[in-house]
Amino acid sequence: MKPETRTLHAQRLDPVLRWLASHPDADPDLHQLADLACLSPYHFHRVYRAMMGETVNATVQRIRMHRAAVALAGTQAPLRDVAQRAGYESDAAFNRAFGAAFGIPPGRYRAARSLPLDPKEFAMYPIAIETFPGATLAVLPHRGNYDEIGPVFTRAFMLAISRGIAAPDAVGFGVYFDDPEQVPVGQLRSLAGMPVDPAADLGDELERFEIPAGRCAILTYIGPYNEMSKPYNWMYSEWLPASGMVPADFPMFEQYVNDPRTTPPAQLQTRICLPLR
Repeated sequence: MKPETRTLHAQRLDPVLRWLASHPDADPDLHQLADLACLSPYHFHRVYRAMMGETVNATVQRIRMHRAAVALAGTQAPLRDVAQRAGYESDAAFNRAFGAAFGIPPGRYRAARSLPLDPKEFAMYPIAIETFPGATLAVLPHRGNYDEIGPVFTRAFMLAISRGIAAPDAVGFGVYFDDPEQVPVGQLRSLAGMPVDPAADLGDELERFEIPAGRCAILTYIGPYNEMSKPYNWMYSEWLPASGMVPADFPMFEQYVNDPRTTPPAQLQTRICLPLR
């Protein structure tokens, strides 16, 4: 695909991604999405799949399954309601789909997440002190619940790939400025993006953000993104006081090692980076 064609397709798909992110409960209509993209319904799906690396339905199901996990872990909503919001009229079908993604059925997932947390349970998290080489990121800002940043990553990657400044297999980076235990959800600030050449032309929407070189404590976490409060809490409450380390005046950031489009949530690998003085 020619660079100018890829850029045009990215511009046309951007309102589609915005609509999908803001209407997670709505069933996507081919003709409506094609209209948003100013594309023929006969070609919309092929263009979307070529640009995004997955179908529209796959994008929608990833968003919905993530929201289902958040609801199961953090609310008392009935399983039937959670299944319906995820687009499943059949409990059995939802159980199979959730189990395939998260490794256990939704009922057991909720029960396991409702147990009191034992700090010793998380002593297995590996932490290494490394020198981070620094990185220039192309990012989009996100304001609000950290659990809802996923669609922002999707847009950021599409824009960067369309401009030829990032490869489809680039490692994603998230930067998180605020403590969700202290700052109201609506005021949480974060960035979603990927590394690019320092001289890259980011265009009109992407923003440049620099992570300086320096020492970091890096915790390797394997599991769903919506459960990362556990390693964060352990890192700050158990590891940091015992380590004698002092955090630097720079926000936490995360590196996402594998692709959430093709990796089950239970197998996602994240490097949680705490900059040190």
